[in-house]
Amino acid sequence: MAPRAMGEAGTIVTRRGIRRAGVAVLALGLLVTLALVITNLSLARHLGRIDGAFEGLGERPAAAPGETILLVGTRPGDDSDVPWLPGEQSIEALMIVEIEAHGREVRVETLPADPTVESAVVASSPNASVAAVEAWSGRRVDHLMALDWGTFAELADANGLDRSYRYGSSAAVQHDYVRDVLKETLHVELRRKPLALYRQLRTTASGLAIDDEWTIAELDWLLISLRNLRSRDIDFSTARPG
Repeated sequence: MAPRAMGEAGTIVTRRGIRRAGVAVLALGLLVTLALVITNLSLARHLGRIDGAFEGLGERPAAAPGETILLVGTRPGDDSDVPWLPGEQSIEALMIVEIEAHGREVRVETLPADPTVESAVVASSPNASVAAVEAWSGRRVDHLMALDWGTFAELADANGLDRSYRYGSSAAVQHDYVRDVLKETLHVELRRKPLALYRQLRTTASGLAIDDEWTIAELDWLLISLRNLRSRDIDFSTARPG
């Protein structure tokens, strides 16, 4: 009887241990989820929003796999201010960013100077910018993004990169500059430094505005799909009309 009693006691202890381990795992999962939600809300608070980027658009190019983003890089404002952005901001660069569906390749194409496109971007509404770029490129724009070009300088400084940039530089200079900054920003060690990663994301979010149809969940999913992206996987070139 004694050995059997000992066996039953051991079984009870084991079950209790399993239950406690399960509760601990559940509690840890809840804490991680809560931390992610709080981080999301904190980052979302820094993001700007662009209203009406796709309102009233007529016939548009067909959708393609992956994501096509119109990126408007801005600098301190001058006579060519972008009225649909807060403050005084002017165009530093217009780029079409194409992200492959698998998230392991990105193409960044700078639009050459085109009076029709540039005048549309500094028009009274963002949907005019989207329409002009779609008509010029023959590609459907899935999302609109505006980024303060000074954000690259902040990221460079945060990563100890001694790299200067002069506003109004050529597309080739812009590509080299962005490539150097991203090389220092997108490194494997960042995955093991969550606080540093959060700071990089907060810096980026603070200089970023996205269209109002882009949900935080969609943005999260895009970031997850790009988790293995490195600077060598980003190709820079000049866009051609479609």
